Amino acid sequence: MDPETGDILAMASYPNYNLNTPYTPNETLAKTYDSLSTEGKSEALYKMWVNKSVGETYEPGSVFKLITSAVALEEGITTTDIETDFYCQGYEEFPDVSNKTIKIKCWRATPHGEQSLRDALCNSCNPAFMQLGARIGAPTLYKYYEAFGLFNSTNSGLYGEQSSIFHNLENVGPVELATMSFGQRLNITPLQMITAVSSIANDGILMKPRIVKSITNTDTGAVTEVPTEQVRQVISKKTSEEVKSMMESVATVGTGKNGAVVRILSWRKNWYFRANRSK
Repeated sequence: MDPETGDILAMASYPNYNLNTPYTPNETLAKTYDSLSTEGKSEALYKMWVNKSVGETYEPGSVFKLITSAVALEEGITTTDIETDFYCQGYEEFPDVSNKTIKIKCWRATPHGEQSLRDALCNSCNPAFMQLGARIGAPTLYKYYEAFGLFNSTNSGLYGEQSSIFHNLENVGPVELATMSFGQRLNITPLQMITAVSSIANDGILMKPRIVKSITNTDTGAVTEVPTEQVRQVISKKTSEEVKSMMESVATVGTGKNGAVVRILSWRKNWYFRANRSK
C-alpha cells in the first residue's frame, strides 16, 4: 500500500487457481478433492476462490505491536527511550477464569531484561508489550482500534471483504488484554492491518484503500479518476515520527536487521565512493 494515497500496489493469494477454469481444483485442493462429498467439494471451491487479503481473517501477531506502541506514545503513557521502562523475565503471570495462575511467555528462551520501548520493539518482546497494554487499559486500546479502522471493513469494494473479530470490551480480562497487546486473540484481515500501519507511516492519517486508480471508457477514451479518500487523523504527526524511528531501529539493529535493505544499499554506495576515490 502507498501510505499517502491508500493505493494497493500489490495483492496476491496462494495457492492460486486458473481463473479460466474456476471449477478445476488447484494443485493443493486436487490432493483431497475426489474424497470430498458434493457439499464438501462446493465448500472447497468457494474457499479456493477467496481473496485471502480481504476474505479471511488472521491473528496479526507481532506487527500489531506497532499499534500498541502508537497508542502508548499518543496517550503520553511512555516515551521511546526510557532505558528501564520495562522488564522481561521471560514471561508474565495472570489469573485465569478459575483463578489459577497462567504464564504467557516471551518468544525467546533467554529473558530480555530491562528495556526501553524502542528496545522492546526491536526485540519483539511479548512481556514488555503485555506490561504496556496493562498500563494503557482496554477502553483506551479499543478507542484507538476503532480509530485505526480495525472494527469495520475497509470498504475497499472488493467482493467478500470480511471484518474483524474482537472480544466485547466488557469481556476483556487480564489475559485478553495481555495477548491483544502483542497481536493475539483477535482476528483482522491483512487489508485492515496494512491500512492501519500505513496510517502510522502517513503522519497518522488513515486512508481508504484504493484498488482502482482510474477507469477508461474504451469506446470514448474518457477517463474517470477514482479520488483518494482520507478517513481520519488517528495519531499525531509527532507520534507517527516516533513510531517510524523505532521501526527503523527494528530494521537496522533489531529482529528485522536482515531486512535492512537501505543499510545494505548505503554500504554499497559508500564502498563505491571509497573505491573510486582511491583510484
